[in-house]
Amino acid sequence: IGAGPAGLAAAVYAARAGLKSVVIAPLEGGQLQGKGVLVENFPGVSGITGPVIVFDMRKQAAQFGTRFLEEKVVSVDVTSGTPFRVVTESQEILAHTVILATGADSRWLDVDGEYSYRGGGVSSCATCDGFLYRDKPVVVIGGGDTAMEDALVLARTSSLVTILHRRDTFRASHILAQRVLEHPNIKVRWNTSVVGFEGTNTTDGEPILSHVLARDQNTNKIEQIQVDAAF
Repeated sequence: IGAGPAGLAAAVYAARAGLKSVVIAPLEGGQLQGKGVLVENFPGVSGITGPVIVFDMRKQAAQFGTRFLEEKVVSVDVTSGTPFRVVTESQEILAHTVILATGADSRWLDVDGEYSYRGGGVSSCATCDGFLYRDKPVVVIGGGDTAMEDALVLARTSSLVTILHRRDTFRASHILAQRVLEHPNIKVRWNTSVVGFEGTNTTDGEPILSHVLARDQNTNKIEQIQVDAAF
């Protein structure tokens, strides 16, 4: 269950061992699939994007007989003995072994307004939604590799990218951090934490983000930052 690097690698090993492996996961893939920037920290890979890597891994798994079911798993019954019952959106599969390779999920802030404005300016995927905010100011919250990659993607199209980071140094790899710090379209606000999101509603009642509430951790002062999107 899962079609990222772990799931596809497991499928290759299982298929080469003579087992009948089935990879169950939605076609859109996971974090690597969504990387529109070049992937530079994956072993043996240089100068290509995430979707290309995933495509090649799927092709390799298929060559050894792996089959793919492009659906979400609804439930897994592991209490009734083997074979285990894996229920998807349209069918049920019996399996002697189930490997969970569901990867990571986005880390949300759990602050006021965050859930309300998801889809209306608050997003966890710059590659997916960044084009919606062409020539508009946006913020990126975080200081790791994902934040750096998202900022660099957004800087191609947004009018200004502001990174809000709660520490005074990045946790990201040195090379990505340097690219961000040297980019003319990206500015960084250190020691800043996000405490909420504010906005308005359209005539149809759809929420639209307009401000990020940011606290300066040195002065404890809260400021409204006008933006069209936050990632």
